[in-house]
Amino acid sequence: MAIKVSKNVSIEQQKKVLVEEAWLKYYNQVLFEKGVITERERNLMINMIDARTTKSLSR
Repeated sequence: MAIKVSKNVSIEQQKKVLVEEAWLKYYNQVLFEKGVITERERNLMINMIDARTTKSLSR
């Protein structure tokens, strides 16, 4: 996924946002695999995580 990164976002902030995204997606997948959330809920959460990442990197 290509994300347009603002010049105002530092490298450290970019790293932090991408690490957070990875953990959120990991736990989302774990919850799905354990049957805690449905496929629809998993997909909605993925969209929300992607939107959060894009917003954080485009400041």
